[in-house]
Amino acid sequence: MATNIYGLSEITCPGVSQEDHEERGTGSHVWEDHFFPEIVDPVTKEPMPEGEYGVLCFTTLTKEATPLLRYWTNDITNLNYDRGSKRTHIKMGAIRGRADDMLIIRGVNLFPSQIESVINELHEFSPHYQLLVSREHTMDAVDVHVELNETMNPEVKDNFAREK
Repeated sequence: MATNIYGLSEITCPGVSQEDHEERGTGSHVWEDHFFPEIVDPVTKEPMPEGEYGVLCFTTLTKEATPLLRYWTNDITNLNYDRGSKRTHIKMGAIRGRADDMLIIRGVNLFPSQIESVINELHEFSPHYQLLVSREHTMDAVDVHVELNETMNPEVKDNFAREK
């Protein structure tokens, strides 16, 4: 049975955290006896409370040749203790995006992957899209350009084209 395994070559390749095969889809347990994980605010770099989303950082605890302190992964996720789990290690949620991909639009953190997940649910559109960020005075705006699905009914496609 396949499970998710998270790792970074800078830390120790695969093996930083792993999903339990009986709890698939609920997150991966970080091996806290070897790594100290933190979620930090991408702007202030301050630690975030349990369950909040931010940038995942690691401090290695047992690595001797090249120890790392607060290694910034750029991965956006969260950490929480799953009290109902049979394991006691902290759980890392699914990766939501990358800190270097994050846009801040009118004070809201926006990841392209969030827009992509909505587009993928709409059968009228192909999975190809473009985000155009603009600023008028002090207000940011995002225009989302998507391609219509080629298998769409030609009449519906014409209606979309007219409503541009």
